[in-house]
Amino acid sequence: MINQERQEVAQRLLELVALLEYPTPEIAERCDLGCEELESRYIRLFVNNLGGVAAPPYAGCFLEKQDRLGFMSAFSGFCLEHGMAIDPAQPPDYIPMMMEVLAMHLSDDAQRETLLSLTADFYRDWPKGFAAALQEHDDVGIYVTVADEFCQILQKIDAELAAIPVRSN
Repeated sequence: MINQERQEVAQRLLELVALLEYPTPEIAERCDLGCEELESRYIRLFVNNLGGVAAPPYAGCFLEKQDRLGFMSAFSGFCLEHGMAIDPAQPPDYIPMMMEVLAMHLSDDAQRETLLSLTADFYRDWPKGFAAALQEHDDVGIYVTVADEFCQILQKIDAELAAIPVRSN
């Protein structure tokens, strides 16, 4: 991915993050819903619902083979190792924050090896599960669209990184 493409992908990731945050009147209008109606659906999907939250916004909830605590600890460590302090107000596996971290690495023109490590270790196992949960429960359509586009972006990043030759020292 050339630098300009990385910047565009990073910008799009940040736009998607904004759609996953608490609904605004602008987002409700885009969905042709009242703000209270979209808030109610957002809460049911991501915060609180009888019978359980349909799509918790935490990557660890969609890990099948990994320990969530270990995943969060490793992600926090990766971020600190690369000079990024993540918001302590949320668990490290908070999906919008994880998307922001990926966007920052793309916009900082991180090395191929760093991006490969980041995507392989922290973005392979959960995005499809998150998208599947939204596919099943998002009757608005905006959130499943965000999750599907995020999965597509990750596939594009992986394909682009695979096409870049490994530098020899």
